Amino acid sequence: MVSLSTELLLLSAATVVVYRLLSKPRVPKGLRLPPGPSPKPIIGNALDMPKYFEWETYAKYAKQYGEIFYLDVFGTPLVFLNSRRIVHELFERRSSNYSDRTTFPMIVDLMGFGWALNFQGYGEWWRRHRQAMHNKFHPSAVEVYKPIQIKHTRDLLRRLHKAPEDFIKHIRHTAGAIIMEVGYGINIKSENDPYIHTAEEAMNAVGEAAVPGRFMVDMIHWMKYIPEWVPGASFKKQARIWKKYILDVADLPFEHVKAQMANGTAQPSFTSTHLESLAATKDAPADAEQVIKGTAAVILLGGSDTTVKTLTTFVLAMVLFPAVQKKIQEELDAVLGGVRLPEFEDMTALPYTIATYKEAMRWHPLLPLGIAHAATQDDVIDGYFIPKGAIVFGNSWLLLREETDFGPDTEKFDPGRFMESGRRDPGQTGAFGYGRRVCPGRYMAENSLFIAVASILQNFDITPTRDSSGKEVMPEYEWTSGLFSSPTDYQCTIKSRSKAAEERILSIPAEV
Repeated sequence: MVSLSTELLLLSAATVVVYRLLSKPRVPKGLRLPPGPSPKPIIGNALDMPKYFEWETYAKYAKQYGEIFYLDVFGTPLVFLNSRRIVHELFERRSSNYSDRTTFPMIVDLMGFGWALNFQGYGEWWRRHRQAMHNKFHPSAVEVYKPIQIKHTRDLLRRLHKAPEDFIKHIRHTAGAIIMEVGYGINIKSENDPYIHTAEEAMNAVGEAAVPGRFMVDMIHWMKYIPEWVPGASFKKQARIWKKYILDVADLPFEHVKAQMANGTAQPSFTSTHLESLAATKDAPADAEQVIKGTAAVILLGGSDTTVKTLTTFVLAMVLFPAVQKKIQEELDAVLGGVRLPEFEDMTALPYTIATYKEAMRWHPLLPLGIAHAATQDDVIDGYFIPKGAIVFGNSWLLLREETDFGPDTEKFDPGRFMESGRRDPGQTGAFGYGRRVCPGRYMAENSLFIAVASILQNFDITPTRDSSGKEVMPEYEWTSGLFSSPTDYQCTIKSRSKAAEERILSIPAEV
């Protein structure tokens, strides 16, 4: 007797064969698909897809195949763009055709993440979310958030002074405190805040599930209908677990703000101001509140996670490149005189400090391949055919290492490269995405990075730990794989630079 799991396997295999026959792109005469590894029958390039350190494999393919290469995974076409020229041509000049998102049944249908701006298809629903966010996060709008960023960054200094060994936890708390106050007017708990925990779990789930090919259901869509109890459907159980975090991260803080508004205790925030405007609008769309809730949750997820990972990369770089740290501190001392803490008004006088957070974004980009775009229609570039529905990646890892844009020794952490004319800004070279899908929260994110970098290095030295004999021990870490890439937890020593620095930290008001 054939087991149920065997039947499922055979049915899946049969589906793949049929899907391959029906979906194989018909390449117009005189054109060809982009080059790439030779596909195998039925499965295509499934075995060529890396499971870990994806950027290394795709960099190898780019070196072998050039500016654009192609993979076929069970009939799903994947296209990788590996130069600024070709990324600009498709994602900028032809943005109307490359601003869509591919369908992710695991994330959207099973995990319930369809409300997220990042994974919405290109259309009116996406535009409404994008506009709601743009209204509060364009360059002028983010000025109002600077006092919140200053307040919580100075609380970070107090935390680092008190328990420096917990620096990653402190950075995470600070980023969460900023974004919860900006997004919802909520002051989080000093330890183990449930909103931040939920956001972390949700982002971990997204980082795992958003990698094309990670779950078979994203290639064989009918599998989303398989009952959870069927052998081989463990992905359904995982999706159910993750879905709770995905829904809670949107619902819980939003409902809290609504309750506060009802009793008149709500603090001004992204959510409350949008809800107030909605209440004053006649004939508002019935789903307008859903737009506000979904956009606020995207702000929470992005702000509580991406800044943390970039600052964790920055701290690691300071351990590995002490000469850079010393140079930043010299600039900070020259401008601030050792008598006051940094302010946003100091930015123009601190170009090397600004260059440092930009280099942290470039040196190891948080999203090495960005978030995949999708081709709305068939297209042609350089004689290569890109079929409708193709998943298209901007290879940010490679773009942020192009020596023509960033100078030599791009493996080295060197903020000085941005002090030279002609160097590109990593924020405009893939660090925040591409084209019409570029991150709308980037201006506030860069402000948070600047004030954190300046505040930490003005007051602390970051060095390797030492063993029992007093010998320096370099940190042990790996880069995580998946949609996001950042260093795994590591150890270092963070110590006040001087008695004066310690006094500055201790003079910060306790209520901060």
